[in-house]
Amino acid sequence: MRIDVKPLTHWVIYKGYRVRFTSRSAARVAGILTTQDGGEIDFIYDPATRMVQLPGAHICINEYGWELEHHCDKTSASQ
Repeated sequence: MRIDVKPLTHWVIYKGYRVRFTSRSAARVAGILTTQDGGEIDFIYDPATRMVQLPGAHICINEYGWELEHHCDKTSASQ
């Protein structure tokens, strides 16, 4: 089964990040995002729901990589 990471790739480009994939399966893609200032963020992407999971946040994207919803975890937002 082919995994569609095109929406994720578009989102990464829009954000100005670089991406390194560490694992891929039919249910999820995991890796590390490098931000413009050189910071690294672990992520998990669910291609079925197009949900990007970051530490402290979940971002739902559409088929073109545009953000539809952004949810922050309450525990990380208060820190």
